Amino acid sequence: MIDKTHGRDLTTGPILKNLMVLALPIMFANFIQTIYNLTDAFWLGKMPEHALEAVAVVGLAFPIVFTIMAFGFGFMVAGTALIARYKGAGELERISEVTGQFVLILIVFSLIFLSIAFFLIEPIIELLKVPPELQPDAISYIRIVMIGMMFMFIFMTYQSFSHGLGDTFTPMLISLLSVSCNIILDPIVIFGWGPFPKLGIIGAAWATVFSRVIGAGLALYFLRKKARILIPHLKDIKPRWSLMSTILKISLPASISHSLTSFGFLFLQGFVNTFGTVVIGVFSLGNRLTGFFMMPAMGLSNALSSIVGQNLGAGNIKRAEKSVLYALGWVTLLMGIGSFCLFNFGGTFIKLFINDPEIVFHGSRMFKITSIASIHFSIIFVFNGVFNGAGYTKPAMVLNISRLWILRIPLTYILAGKVAEYIPWLYATAPDLFSKLSEIVTPYSFDSLFWAMVISNLFVAIISLIIYLLGGWKRVKI
Repeated sequence: MIDKTHGRDLTTGPILKNLMVLALPIMFANFIQTIYNLTDAFWLGKMPEHALEAVAVVGLAFPIVFTIMAFGFGFMVAGTALIARYKGAGELERISEVTGQFVLILIVFSLIFLSIAFFLIEPIIELLKVPPELQPDAISYIRIVMIGMMFMFIFMTYQSFSHGLGDTFTPMLISLLSVSCNIILDPIVIFGWGPFPKLGIIGAAWATVFSRVIGAGLALYFLRKKARILIPHLKDIKPRWSLMSTILKISLPASISHSLTSFGFLFLQGFVNTFGTVVIGVFSLGNRLTGFFMMPAMGLSNALSSIVGQNLGAGNIKRAEKSVLYALGWVTLLMGIGSFCLFNFGGTFIKLFINDPEIVFHGSRMFKITSIASIHFSIIFVFNGVFNGAGYTKPAMVLNISRLWILRIPLTYILAGKVAEYIPWLYATAPDLFSKLSEIVTPYSFDSLFWAMVISNLFVAIISLIIYLLGGWKRVKI
């Protein structure tokens, strides 16, 4: 049901229709974002000179920038949860209060991004042992991209509010237009087509900034045109400590979870790098292909957050629970199909990117394992959607951190037989046990990464189900 206040009333109407109407634009937006992430690397790889170095700089910059901005993702969770809850409860006057406080949060984040860009990037680059020949370009590229982060967070804030209101189409449209600008601008400023100067890697960074400015501008335009209920009054921009406390209570656990997860994957990338170019290539392609097949789960999870938030606000817990069952059913079906494809045709998918026999062989083997983990991960996504929509972010934080830091990373090193290398005192306590465990993945010790993924995802999926059934998410007061 379309709501006069903008978006969709998710407390009435067919549940499956609501779920799909919300999820499909999110899936498409995620697909667009995947293209966005690949655009710079694609065009820089076509440079006649220093192409490899340019692509390497982008590859280095992405995890650094993502780790820095991950902390801000938690505030987007809070935005969706609060707006959805207040809309479902019919407390529409409180929506502008939320947006007013987020104006203050955006100002703080803008200052943080600028401070990191101009004062901390150089020591971060040195700390990460970036090769000296790449450091100047990496520092320049990251500094410029970090300036664009301010505009990206304007769009992301609007997106979180819009999702809370039940509108996922408008943010998807903005993403499409913004990415289109980046795709068009990249070759023009990288290669210096027409009247534009040839800027190389710096041009790619400025194209990214410009596209994010476009995204922020469109977000503000649609805010004024379609979602005036979100526009704060001057009085709403003054600090309201009780509301700010609620925002922080929801957002900080999600922010910590995103940040530590991002850092954990940087840590795992270091493990992968020890096995050389082939394994690095397999891991990189595997992540991208798995991410593509995970889009339905991500879309349904985000859609479920909005539905759960609005129905909890309306006091309609039974409808929220029924929505979870629909989401679980569809995620299991879709990911079952995706996992079947990866399990049986993983090598074929790898060939679409690079037809190297060794990479295809190991990639095919990898998907025989990770396709199982993907189903478990999709179930985790659904329960994360429930917890985030309810503002029940502490359990989600504990589960996400545990999955990576307590289970996956230690298991990866144990099964790879690297405990003696990194923690000799622990290995000395039970050398026979650790030796036998490491024999499980012989002769391909890097398979430990994939088996650790299966075990950690299965364990956390089960615990997530238990926490869901205990029902604490139903009783969160906002």
